Amino acid sequence: MFVRSPGFGFVSALLAPLALGLPLAVNAAQDDGAAPATAASAPEIWLNVGGFSRHFDRSNRYNERNFGFGIEWRTSEQVAFMAGVYDNSLGKHSQYAAVNWQPWSLGPVKLGAAIGVMNGYPALKRGGTFFAALPMASIEGRRFGINLGLIPSMKNVDGAFMLQFKLRVN
Repeated sequence: MFVRSPGFGFVSALLAPLALGLPLAVNAAQDDGAAPATAASAPEIWLNVGGFSRHFDRSNRYNERNFGFGIEWRTSEQVAFMAGVYDNSLGKHSQYAAVNWQPWSLGPVKLGAAIGVMNGYPALKRGGTFFAALPMASIEGRRFGINLGLIPSMKNVDGAFMLQFKLRVN
């Protein structure tokens, strides 16, 4: 169940169909006459848990244990859809929905950017929903992986590195 507070309605409305509808959309998009998917091209479902950040400005004493839960639906080697909730660096609840596009890879390492919407940061849209983009790297094994992101420092945002653990469930 998602946390109910001001500004979360829009993202909650995005998260529910994203989390529930992606498997149906992928199956519906497949042509009945198409060859069966191979193990290499089959979509992957990952559960994203935990989360840690390390801020560049150490004087603000941010919460750097950003616990939460998310789902990641990797539809190809380059594209994954992500949605989840977590406790942000300000001690507020945040929700996100994003597309993680990673066109470059070397073995288990994928590089690209996540682009989407999130909320819960009072300095941005008064805690409401805003668009965000950040460089993202993923390292994935058969069952376990991590996402590494770089949050750039901008006007009202102190930059940080972020780390998220993930478990493949299919």
